[in-house]
Amino acid sequence: MNTILSRLISILPSYSHQSARFLRSNNFVERLKSNNQNAQTVCVVPDPIENRGIIYEPPYLFEVDLFPNYQLLAVSVRGYDYVVLEGYFRYIQKLAKSLDIKVSEAVPIPAKSSRVTILKPRSAQIDVEHHLNLYHRIVKFAKVKATMAPILFECIRLNIPEGVELKIDIPNSVDDEFRYVPDVELQQLQSELRAIDHEKEETQKAKDAKRALRQKEKAQAMLLSILSPFNDETVPPSDDLPDNDEKSK
Repeated sequence: MNTILSRLISILPSYSHQSARFLRSNNFVERLKSNNQNAQTVCVVPDPIENRGIIYEPPYLFEVDLFPNYQLLAVSVRGYDYVVLEGYFRYIQKLAKSLDIKVSEAVPIPAKSSRVTILKPRSAQIDVEHHLNLYHRIVKFAKVKATMAPILFECIRLNIPEGVELKIDIPNSVDDEFRYVPDVELQQLQSELRAIDHEKEETQKAKDAKRALRQKEKAQAMLLSILSPFNDETVPPSDDLPDNDEKSK
């Protein structure tokens, strides 16, 4: 092998090849420069012991998505048939998993019961009475790509069973109120604070009205004081009045 390389080197011109030295030390290049040696022919390989903190990360890890993402989406389904609604609820989760969409949360909301009565014709008597339970389920998706969202929505819409109400929207805080137990004392204190604030507002409005009325009265008094010299003109005494009095006597 060495003989073949030596023959090739003798054939090639002098500028077409250059010897290289592979080293594992980072300080060796500086020593070569200090000794006036050619440092371009040295290929320095980082020492894994000295450079443990250096980690190679491929550039595709920092690439931005070409298509925008929906941060959070909520699919809400309602229905009176528990079996049908629960099956459709599980189907939505399986569909999202097959499309590689992250399901951040799947929430079953407690049922709401209602009473339905049918009266007899031309009477106030109850003919038929029904007790219905409305079941509610919510599936929340996170970071859904804009290219996958229409496919997901169309599959959900095409496979909706009868009697099920479907709604796709941004998550609403009203739907999560059932999770929190109401604090009666806190609500009472809040109502008292609201009453105090309302009373303060009413007193402030009354004060503002009184202040405005005083300013109006003051302005009217000032206007009357300005116009009073023109209204109080002195009437000169007439000389005929005594004569008339004497004649009357």
